[in-house]
Amino acid sequence: MHGYSSSEESEDPKRPKAAPSSSSTSNDQKKKKKKKPPPQATINRIWKKLQASQPTIPLAVLPAVEECRRKVRKIIKECRRVNTRYRDPGWDLDWDLKMEKGNCLNYLGHETYEVGYPPSSSANLPKAVKRVHEIFENPTFMKSVSSSEIVQGSIGNCWAVAALSALADVKDGIQQLCVEYDTRVGIYGFVFYRDGEWVYSIIDDKLYLKSPNWDCPSLQRQLLTQIDREDIELHYRKTYQTGSKALFFGKNKDQNETWLPLLEKAYAKAHGDYASLIGGWIGEGLEDMTGGVTTELLASDILDTDAFWDDELSKVNKEFMFGCSTGLLDGGYGSRDGITERHAYGVMDARTLKSGQRLVKLRNPWGKARKGVWEGAWGDGSKEWTTDVQQELGHQFGNDSVFWISYEDLLSKYQHFDRTRLFRENDWGCCQRWIGVDVPWKASYHEKFHIKLTKDSPLVLVLSQLDRRYFKGLEGQYNFRLQFRVHEQGHLGAEDYIVRSHGNYLMTRSVSIEIPDMPAGNYTVYILVTAERNTDKPSVDEVVKRECKKRVENEKLAQVGYAYDLAHSKAHHHIEKVREMRKTANQNKASGCRMSERRKQWERRRAERTIKRKQLDKNEAKKARLLAERDAAHRKTVEEHNEAEAQTSEDASSSSDDQEEQPAKAVVTKTEETVPAAAAQATPTEEKSTDNAEPAASKEEDQPSTDKPATFEAKKGEGSSALPLGA
Repeated sequence: MHGYSSSEESEDPKRPKAAPSSSSTSNDQKKKKKKKPPPQATINRIWKKLQASQPTIPLAVLPAVEECRRKVRKIIKECRRVNTRYRDPGWDLDWDLKMEKGNCLNYLGHETYEVGYPPSSSANLPKAVKRVHEIFENPTFMKSVSSSEIVQGSIGNCWAVAALSALADVKDGIQQLCVEYDTRVGIYGFVFYRDGEWVYSIIDDKLYLKSPNWDCPSLQRQLLTQIDREDIELHYRKTYQTGSKALFFGKNKDQNETWLPLLEKAYAKAHGDYASLIGGWIGEGLEDMTGGVTTELLASDILDTDAFWDDELSKVNKEFMFGCSTGLLDGGYGSRDGITERHAYGVMDARTLKSGQRLVKLRNPWGKARKGVWEGAWGDGSKEWTTDVQQELGHQFGNDSVFWISYEDLLSKYQHFDRTRLFRENDWGCCQRWIGVDVPWKASYHEKFHIKLTKDSPLVLVLSQLDRRYFKGLEGQYNFRLQFRVHEQGHLGAEDYIVRSHGNYLMTRSVSIEIPDMPAGNYTVYILVTAERNTDKPSVDEVVKRECKKRVENEKLAQVGYAYDLAHSKAHHHIEKVREMRKTANQNKASGCRMSERRKQWERRRAERTIKRKQLDKNEAKKARLLAERDAAHRKTVEEHNEAEAQTSEDASSSSDDQEEQPAKAVVTKTEETVPAAAAQATPTEEKSTDNAEPAASKEEDQPSTDKPATFEAKKGEGSSALPLGA
């Protein structure tokens, strides 16, 4: 960087900076387009501002209770020190309504309540927010807890209110949900069961009201201003903004009781908003408030109705809790002898009269007189009721939406039952494991869990998926249905299962089976996940892109996104483990591919070397063969030459013998004719050395035979002129 390092610059701040080069100056003058971060990076930055700690997963209610108590007590101490009531900064109903955000009312991407301030008098949405001490004259909290006190508000959460109605008849059922509170400071801490763990929800005491404040224009104010009264504003507040009747959402019948609206608010905050509570199954509500396990039952599927009565329904509020509904599969919103279709009812009691008549006590969470209640036999005012029966059951006709129905009519009129097993005994043990599963296009069973039972015992198995209600708006396009089957280890055939679950028609959040007596041993669980796509709904990516295009600090997206992350973090360790395993497998596969490629290259080089070696050997063999052939030819030539030379010598010797018989003159004459001039010149010498001729001849005979090639070569070079010399 301009000739010096950044570390040197930081060590000596007084050191003058080097002048930038001309090239860097020209580059700086060219403004580069800033690269936009991806939507996920923006979301991550927002989430880090909201929450710094990593999500944790307590496996029991105790950690959540202790943490909730610790936080509530700390806030109480802080508020008393500064003399203020508690105001929830992360879920302030008043601020959210006046700023027209609607984050506490609507889920992501949907406006169930079109928030505006001041609100329209005709709109069906909350008009104002006040604290408990401003609404109730003598507020009480959990002074009277009973199912008859519960009234559903202006929201379609009958499933949750019906679950509370059923839980209210269980001893300390409601009280166990609120673990710490202070009515003066206005803070309440509740716990709920979410995705296999207990979580806490801390709220202040602000509640939504039906009517706007006096300072806002409204029809009620216009009517009251026509009355000549001095305390008209006080009269308005007492008429429209005082007591349980003034609340917009759920309420108690007691005009000073506050536990239901506060519990409902804490439940809504845990889900992110009130609109997320619209629509559901009573079994899910019972699970969220008890930690139990719910099984979906259809009345037509019950094999032995007497056994169902004796073993299950008669144990309501002890070992089981029940909810029921009808018309869900028929698509109707009508009434069946007073029973409202597609509406949740809580089972309060099951009794057998002295006469043997079996009756079931139900309650409509609406809490309204003569609306949505059974009008047939054993309904309020029917001819079946006698004074003795009323005394035996302790029933009084009234307007609390409670009614009795015979067991036979119950199975005839109600189609759908949610049975929730309670684990209130201390001898129950619980363990769980969250994993991530790849869902193929063609669903099939996969081995995923292993169970070891050390002794014979009853066994309840539950296969669950994440509750998408907690991140509504980011659930995506796919719905998943679950099934599983249990095999004994070593018997893993498709038809060798011990027991299997049956897919739910309606409540798809989980499936379960209950085995009364499971032998000790090792078992394997195979799961089946089926995906159903709804193309009318936006995908998660599309929702994120849509929200990021708004160019605003989207608090709702951050809140729902964090809930989405928190939910999916449950399988974080398993997913990371699977990712590491896949990474290792991919690395091994890549290493194997590299090894295979190197082996192929080595084999190819080896083959090339082998071919080259063979070719060299072939060439060497050919060369040796050629040399051998040439040597053989040479030897043959030499032999032929030797033979020819020998023949020539013989011919020469025979010729010399013939010449000795002729006169000497003839020999000399012959020599003169054939010998060149040099030979002629040597004649005198020969004549002179006649006396020495014989020693020379003997000397030549004594020379070794190696001179023959030289003689041959000389012969080859000089022609036939050497023959006379040799002679």
